[in-house]
Amino acid sequence: MQYKKIAILGITGAGKSTLSRRLAAKTGLPLFHMDSLFWKGNWEEVPEEEYLRKHADILATNDSWIIEGWINPKMAERLAQADLVIYLDYPGVRAALRYVDRWLKHRKVARPELPEESRERFKWRRLFLLLSRGERPDIEDSLSFAGDMKKIVRLLSPSETERFLNERFP
Repeated sequence: MQYKKIAILGITGAGKSTLSRRLAAKTGLPLFHMDSLFWKGNWEEVPEEEYLRKHADILATNDSWIIEGWINPKMAERLAQADLVIYLDYPGVRAALRYVDRWLKHRKVARPELPEESRERFKWRRLFLLLSRGERPDIEDSLSFAGDMKKIVRLLSPSETERFLNERFP
């Protein structure tokens, strides 16, 4: 099956941005990072009405897309429109290690999907959330927005993700 609209969800550090870049390279679908809609430089939040408008514009003006990142009930339409919803449900320890690794790599240079002034900051609270499953309930609740649960693929490890990519996106 050829997918036209792919949503990628997961806790911080699960690898959403990395997976989305790989999928965009394999499929040629346009890629949108929620972080780039939500953050101005130096980690200043964009006003809610602005990022919700940008999100709605992406959905309204693109016949195909990959959108990775967080979701809230006001963005339910993304999952409803998606042909495929990928949920990276990796163990918290793995995500915590990736979070620390990302901080080490990007504390001086911003990640590609963020404004230059938004260098990675380390937060103990975030690390605790990753280790305690703190982000998962909201993500798992949001999966109901997809409607058809058959279009949701829950991947539990990087090796499972690799197999999935090789099978569905050769």
